[in-house]
Amino acid sequence: MNTELWKKIEKFDFDLPVSEYNFTLRLAHENYWTQNFTQQAILEYKKFMYLASVSDMMVSPSEIVDTVWHQHLIFTKSYYEFCQILGKQIQHIPSTHNKEDFQKFKQAKERTTKLYEAHFGNQPGKIWNRSNLYGSLNLKKSRFKLRTAVIIGITSFIILTVPLYLLLKPLYYSIENPDFIILYLSLIICAVLGLEWFNRRKLAQSIQMFDKDSFVFELRPYELIYLKNQNISTVINGTVNELIDNGSIKINKDKTISANNLTFIKSREHQQVIDLLNELGQVSYQNLLIQLMTKPVFANIIKSMSAVKKYFNRSKIFSNLFVINLIVFLLLIMFGFLRTATGILREKPVSQISFAVILLTLFMIGYLFRLTILFSTKVLPDFYRTIILPKRNTSNDWQWSYFLMGTAVLTASFVPLILRTASNDSGSSCGTSSSSDSSCGSSCSSCGGCGGD
Repeated sequence: MNTELWKKIEKFDFDLPVSEYNFTLRLAHENYWTQNFTQQAILEYKKFMYLASVSDMMVSPSEIVDTVWHQHLIFTKSYYEFCQILGKQIQHIPSTHNKEDFQKFKQAKERTTKLYEAHFGNQPGKIWNRSNLYGSLNLKKSRFKLRTAVIIGITSFIILTVPLYLLLKPLYYSIENPDFIILYLSLIICAVLGLEWFNRRKLAQSIQMFDKDSFVFELRPYELIYLKNQNISTVINGTVNELIDNGSIKINKDKTISANNLTFIKSREHQQVIDLLNELGQVSYQNLLIQLMTKPVFANIIKSMSAVKKYFNRSKIFSNLFVINLIVFLLLIMFGFLRTATGILREKPVSQISFAVILLTLFMIGYLFRLTILFSTKVLPDFYRTIILPKRNTSNDWQWSYFLMGTAVLTASFVPLILRTASNDSGSSCGTSSSSDSSCGSSCSSCGGCGGD
């Protein structure tokens, strides 16, 4: 191995010159990648380019490495300087998908694997054996959308109303109130408790399907905090509090905040906050928060984590779980609805059962919505709390403490500013929207390999 060349490649910074929307952020933002995964993909790209520089024959990238390569080609100055370090201009050769190219690139891929193992050891499967970020989750895509399931469920409810009424009418005639109300409420409580246990069990079991080296097990604290709270303001609150705690930001007597001359930057989130404060000077926390929510470094957390949630919700395992919950609730509503119809036809009082059915319908809507975020807000954070973090030394890491204990670790002088901001917002949502409705993390696979001059 050419150690001197590799050290130069490893030290090369793709994010120079410093900017708000640098190479790493753009790569992550456009591909819905998490922060750690983006860094790992860049490292593997550097390794690939090292192999391309020391090999006299063509080598071939994985689809994820190729995505980084495509991005780097756009940054022409950076790519030129990188190739200067490599000692030759590495040409990007797209595949034409004909038979001759297929065989050529197949051989190049095999050659790349052998070269990689000789220089760096085993290839990380999540980068070299997967076509995109989400491949490591091993989740089959559902054949239908949740919206379709809801429409079919409501249609079936309408169609089955008359047959079920005729079937259950003798039973309804034999059970008088308040016995029916007691039985009905008991059935609802048992069903909801059963569903809650079943849902959490199934969602927790789905984690066992993920690859052991999946990106899901390497999320950063602020990514998990956003997943748990579904609110980017909680992430920004933590970032600003860290800077207040280490003396980089001061709270002024007039309840504004500003940057100190001496700052301690530990992350790109820190850098973004300090850069904005240097630009704004003394500013109220509410105004700072509003502007920070639009910055790429925080927008990427929203986009990548929202994409994880949507990808999981489009999986077969979640769709099947959603349908089971929908069926159970529709059956419960049906029992109450038919009882109401029976009472009306018999000219009996139906106010209590009607009220119960209306409440149950509203509860169903809220419960099913909660189910769509349960994996993000509860199951995955609990997995970190009980399984992953006990194996790590996080005692001196403020961000992990914030994830585990929430606002209890915030600086006392900062809490009033947060409360004032929340009050001024009058309960409005802080930046939970996302533009991740488009395809999640699709990777360009048009490239087959590369060759040097």
